Amino acid sequence: MSDFDAPSREYTRPPMTRGVDPQRMNWLWQLILQATDLDPNEVRAALVASGVAVTGKRLHSWEVNDQDDAYFPLSIAELERNLRSVVAMKKQKAEAIDAAAEAASVGVVVDDDAAKSEPQE
Repeated sequence: MSDFDAPSREYTRPPMTRGVDPQRMNWLWQLILQATDLDPNEVRAALVASGVAVTGKRLHSWEVNDQDDAYFPLSIAELERNLRSVVAMKKQKAEAIDAAAEAASVGVVVDDDAAKSEPQE
């Protein structure tokens, strides 16, 4: 099916199978971690870089079920902040890689120009 073909049936939203408490979003955080290559250590680094003093214990508390003694509820605001911090860190890394690649390519051009201007015998 291409982007222009009409789907065989109309889109429908899936039914809500659980009550959603915006103060207890650990289940969604766990699902995000399972569905992506997101590493909790990367999340911690992103949070620290954005000025959030988060500990490994707190990160772990978001990854366990609510029956665990280490459980601490994660709010929807915290979940959003976590994801936005990771996005910002990934953007900074990508920009740094692009800048380094550009600097390296400029360095190669400069080196090529220098080689051309060397006196030849």
